[in-house]
Amino acid sequence: MNESLSEALFSELKRQIEALLPSLSHRLLPAGKNLLLRNAKQLEIWASQLAAGQLTPDDVEWLVRSSMDLTRLTALESAGLAQVDLDHFRQVVIRTTLGMLVGRMTMKSS
Repeated sequence: MNESLSEALFSELKRQIEALLPSLSHRLLPAGKNLLLRNAKQLEIWASQLAAGQLTPDDVEWLVRSSMDLTRLTALESAGLAQVDLDHFRQVVIRTTLGMLVGRMTMKSS
């Protein structure tokens, strides 16, 4: 069975958060899952466009970074996370998403 992009992203995000931010993982994982679920359809579209050559990896990076802005993570701040934790979490989400999208493109082109 082929794992969906959002499932694969969340699995990798969970692994990274538990390794990098273990003391915050109980607060970050639900927020990360909600963030990915809200953006799953758009991520699938970008992955398809990347694979078809309609977008470049730089285009996708810009799109992902733009969609994962701090306004979507405001709830985490109100949950008591420090700005440095928010920034770290945001970078983990962006790196994981970009790695997964580009990795899937590479696998499809092989």
